[in-house]
Amino acid sequence: MAQDREKAGGEGRRKLIDTARQLFTLRGVAHVGINEVTAEAGVARMTLYNNFPSKEALTEAVYREMAEKALARLDEVIASETTEEKRISGLFSHFGRNAGSPSYRGCSFIHASLQEADPKGKLQAIVQTYKKALRQRIFAMLDGKRRNRALLADQITILLDGAVTEAYIKGVDDPLAAARQAAITLARV
Repeated sequence: MAQDREKAGGEGRRKLIDTARQLFTLRGVAHVGINEVTAEAGVARMTLYNNFPSKEALTEAVYREMAEKALARLDEVIASETTEEKRISGLFSHFGRNAGSPSYRGCSFIHASLQEADPKGKLQAIVQTYKKALRQRIFAMLDGKRRNRALLADQITILLDGAVTEAYIKGVDDPLAAARQAAITLARV
């Protein structure tokens, strides 16, 4: 009987995280209420509070999981390419894969960061940790012998953030292609 409750709690937790992720990335954390999350997930409000003491705790769990999954997928992309230039190109292709979909909103972590009321809050810390890990992966994918490796990793990270944001805003025809080409050009210098 205890195992049944644990299994049901795990299923409820999974539904809550998945539903919250969809709603948060579509509309933003500030524009989604707990009642909507539980209704969309098809779980009782008590299931929420049995798994998360607050909306903030749910939000943190959602963004931690998103960061882990995003970095794991990026690791696979980077590992599949054999040259630095192909890894750079693959990076931009990876982050642009959903740019044309109607639900695309750019970088979920940038959006979350802008909604965090406290610049030293837990959600902001999750975003900063993710962005630092992203930059570390970009650094690692670059040729270890290049003298400007740290600077190039910073430049590519900035180009990537700008490109995914611009892909949402749509002020530029093909921002990911433009940023990809700029990063490749920088790498050749």
